[in-house]
Amino acid sequence: MARSRSTLVRVVVTLVALAVVLVGADLAARAWATGRAEQELQERLALPRPPQVDLAGGSFLWQALRGRYEDVTVTAGQVPAGDLTLDEVRVRLPAVHAPLTALASGSGTVDVQAGTFDADVGFAELIEQVDAGPLDVVLTRDGDDVRAATTVRVLGLSTELSLTVQPRLDGDAVQLVPVSAEAAGQEVPLARARRLLDAAGVDALDGWEVALDEVPGEVELQDLTVTDEGVRVSGAVLATSTDLG
Repeated sequence: MARSRSTLVRVVVTLVALAVVLVGADLAARAWATGRAEQELQERLALPRPPQVDLAGGSFLWQALRGRYEDVTVTAGQVPAGDLTLDEVRVRLPAVHAPLTALASGSGTVDVQAGTFDADVGFAELIEQVDAGPLDVVLTRDGDDVRAATTVRVLGLSTELSLTVQPRLDGDAVQLVPVSAEAAGQEVPLARARRLLDAAGVDALDGWEVALDEVPGEVELQDLTVTDEGVRVSGAVLATSTDLG
């Protein structure tokens, strides 16, 4: 009986030790793979710092053997998009099909399931992309809209002017469309605000537009919301296939 207990204990200890080794190997393989992916993305996108790649689909080794990686999330900051810099970009993919043989040989096809895309554009970045002439314009959140505040100087007199601007998504562009105005703290017609801005050499009453034409073609922008720091554009990542090599 004592020998049986001793044998059972040795088997349990062996199984526990094996499980620890496998978990350690899985974690090491996951860390190595995500690190390589982060390095590759940083180089290809010319990012100032590595992005974060998360694989939340359970055992990494099992996913690698199946060639199916589930719940893949990529988060990157300060992403260049033409003349614009996106403060943060988040891409979530439910599944990526990448056969182990294709990854090992560097040739084959990788299939990406449709996912989601979010990108934040800060107020400071937005105002840098529009023509405000000689005016120093500050953008802040105003509920679901944006307030554009500045000081205009006409005939030697300075007047505090602010526009309530409604942000809209028009294809691959963010439009900032004025809907109301205040001068010296009092609500005024947009026509009066136009005269003040015209006198300052600025044409803003027809709205400003910031192009997002450097967003990847696999992304379809669908929605825009105002945040405390700027605006967030959201959309879908279309299902696609990519040839390696």
